[in-house]
Amino acid sequence: MSRLLKAACGWTALMMIVLACSFGGLSEEEQLQTAVAQTLEARQEEEEKEEEAPEPTITIAPTATEEDEPTDEPDPCNDADFVSETIPDGTEFEPNENFTKSWRVRNAGTCTWNTGYEIVFVSGDKMGGPSDLNLTQNVDPGEQIDLKVDLKAPVSEGEYEGVWNLRSPDGDYLLNFISVNIEVVDASPPEKADLVITEFSLNPDPPTADENVHARVRVKNQGGTDAGAFKVEWYGLETFANPSCNWNVVGGLDAGDNELLECDFVFASWYPAPKISIVYVDVDDDVDESKEGNNEATITNFEVKP
Repeated sequence: MSRLLKAACGWTALMMIVLACSFGGLSEEEQLQTAVAQTLEARQEEEEKEEEAPEPTITIAPTATEEDEPTDEPDPCNDADFVSETIPDGTEFEPNENFTKSWRVRNAGTCTWNTGYEIVFVSGDKMGGPSDLNLTQNVDPGEQIDLKVDLKAPVSEGEYEGVWNLRSPDGDYLLNFISVNIEVVDASPPEKADLVITEFSLNPDPPTADENVHARVRVKNQGGTDAGAFKVEWYGLETFANPSCNWNVVGGLDAGDNELLECDFVFASWYPAPKISIVYVDVDDDVDESKEGNNEATITNFEVKP
């Protein structure tokens, strides 16, 4: 039996009892009909009220979501970036010729390099270099330093390569590798002169705007005949219209001789990296050389600090 029908029956029975007392002047049939009608009317009003009543609203509480954990790893303590080098791969040397290889690197970590850090020989041809060599100064994060090793070309002709690295006091290697790659050639010089730049450095490096910087340029005649007068020019930035320093070597260079050229210069403005500082030898092609493609040297990733 439905809920509505049960309720109607209950109301009917109750109303019949009430009406029996209220309608004493009516017949039993009339009293019954009146009670049923009133009962149905009351029930209908009750159902209308139920329909008008708003249904309860169900509110779903928001669920907590887990926050993504940060994925950025902290910067390493020991890290280094290669910047530039001297003695390009394939540079020719005579047997037993002394030379200095230099790698410019930047401290890309968060720890200061101290004198406990060292350049160490890893593999290949040692070329008379040391097994290890400690830094002589501290290098703060972001600063650059030239790692220099004094070497000697082997006795026999051929190609030689030595691999070095920078190592922390804890034994961590900071670079993939830094290498020396040279070719030892016949000691007999070519028939003509051959001018090359064997040293190009600035102090301080990098320089600071409006402050003095000292430039050093060493030129060598590695040819077999004397070189006459020639000109050398240094451009603080290769884009400068005029040289920052220039030298006239009026006496030339005898075969096998070298000469150190120096000057001071002040940059009038600062320049952010990466720029190029460049020096040229025999800029006017006054000397008849056996090789004409080795008359310049550069400092790459160059900057002038504000």
